[in-house]
Amino acid sequence: MDDVSVGERTARARKLARLTQPQLAMQASVSLSLLRKVEQGSRPASPVFIAAVARVLGVGIADLTGQPYAPEQHDGGAHATIPELRRAIVAFDDETPAVPPTFDELTTTLDRVREGMRRARYSDLTADLPDVIRGLHLLAADQAPGCHREAVHSALAYAYSKAMLFAYQYGYLDLAALAAERCTWSADRSGDRVWTIAAEYNRALILLSSGAYTGGQRIIQRAYSASEDLETTPDLLAVRGALHLRGAILSARALDADTAEAHLREASGIASAVAGISYRNYGTGFRPSNVDIHSVAVPVELSDYTAAVTRAERIRLPSSVAPSRVGHHHIDLSRAWLLHGDHQRALASLEKARAAAPELTRNHPQVHETVRALARSRRGTGSLTRFAKWANIRI
Repeated sequence: MDDVSVGERTARARKLARLTQPQLAMQASVSLSLLRKVEQGSRPASPVFIAAVARVLGVGIADLTGQPYAPEQHDGGAHATIPELRRAIVAFDDETPAVPPTFDELTTTLDRVREGMRRARYSDLTADLPDVIRGLHLLAADQAPGCHREAVHSALAYAYSKAMLFAYQYGYLDLAALAAERCTWSADRSGDRVWTIAAEYNRALILLSSGAYTGGQRIIQRAYSASEDLETTPDLLAVRGALHLRGAILSARALDADTAEAHLREASGIASAVAGISYRNYGTGFRPSNVDIHSVAVPVELSDYTAAVTRAERIRLPSSVAPSRVGHHHIDLSRAWLLHGDHQRALASLEKARAAAPELTRNHPQVHETVRALARSRRGTGSLTRFAKWANIRI
């Protein structure tokens, strides 16, 4: 069970660093009022806040969020996969499966993993990822240079991108970073220059999660510039759209609202351009609906909660949207409603996130922060207490 809030961990680390609240607030460039509210538990700690104080205190972001959270019975299988996945990623190409698999077998398994993750059902199929990675490395080593070997590396890049996202969702940020680097290595050998750009999109997520927003913005700009040397195809447009969406969140967390909104406009234009066209998004999940989701996420990151809930009221996500995306959207919206002052809608949004993507919701640090802030103002509410118990959060 997650027993301690980010605020309590921040206060503990601040005192160990022998800093007063005014000193930490000044060095982290956050308001003293906000720091006090976070430490008291009346205001949830945003990702920007967490990254800023972690940098000053000399601790990792996971040290403040408490991730990875203790396994719970419903998603214990996903956590149990992590040690084997770590061994496969660390071993790289020095470990091979006992029975050599075929490429078709591996890609079929990888498709099942992809679908499970799209549905945010990580415990069901992610256990297959370590063997997929080992098998693809074995095939890559056995193949002579050429088209088939490049296809194997392309599949390996995709497998590493899924491993990165899986580790990231469960709070194993060090493993996610290593998987992102392995994805880049594989993409460089795939013979597909679009894959090398998509791999940069993945790397930018690692910088986003670590609070290195300027570095992440540089990665996005560099990848976009590289894309301009390639023939413009629907596949490339989709990856460019994804770059814009990641750039929008990076810019929002860097408090650059103009650039964030410019990225959203570009992504919206690309979504219109590829509407009705079949394309490969290289695991980025770029869709018009994802632009809508990011249009709400950006003002949330900018602390413009009125804009966030206003935009959310105008969009209707189609039933085809991946449950993982729906879950993320309602987690963001819950945070917006909380700070907009509507606690009932904040909790309702958390329930929608739970219904769409329970494992994602249970393991998301912003859910833990929102629940605790709601508990401070709604202590004794039965529905909130039940949600907290389900999410394994002590309130």
